Amino acid sequence: MQTAGPLLNGNFELQPSRCRMNSTRVMDAHAIPHWTVAGFVEYIESGAKQGDMILVVPEGMHAVRLGTESSIQQELSVTQGSYYSITFSAARTCAQNEKLTVSIVPGDPPGELPVQTVYTTSGWDSYAWAFQAAQGVVSFVIHHGDDQVDDPECGPIIDAVAIKTINPPQATGSKFQPSSLVISAAE
Repeated sequence: MQTAGPLLNGNFELQPSRCRMNSTRVMDAHAIPHWTVAGFVEYIESGAKQGDMILVVPEGMHAVRLGTESSIQQELSVTQGSYYSITFSAARTCAQNEKLTVSIVPGDPPGELPVQTVYTTSGWDSYAWAFQAAQGVVSFVIHHGDDQVDDPECGPIIDAVAIKTINPPQATGSKFQPSSLVISAAE
């Protein structure tokens, strides 16, 4: 049962066997230990080059890149009814708007997260997704859809995937009196 910390191989440091890869492309759905991949997924090493750009990994030496219509997923043992937050780092590798769809199966409808990568000097942004566990075993999925780009290799890099049990806010029992703030323009 996972309650806090990185997911199993959440930093992607346990490497896939090279015989299950074609260069950086992962060719087998179960090649990356503890993960299931679908579509064009690459196993990236920090310092690798993409054209004139050097790819940097935020934690450790490895990460994954999700190409068009690709995904990574991991089954999680959780406590049914408990609340969790999953965090991960993502970075764009192409000059385009990219979106990730995050979902817990079974669970709430998936959510869409735009990958902006404009706020940090490292080029990586952190994302969080909260959910309530519908069952004791759920699948966590990060999916990169079709961004209307011809290059299937063009897609965000994912790393540092972690989970934490969170406590929902509790009612205090005291009477809460909402207040309003009215701002009026001076005449």
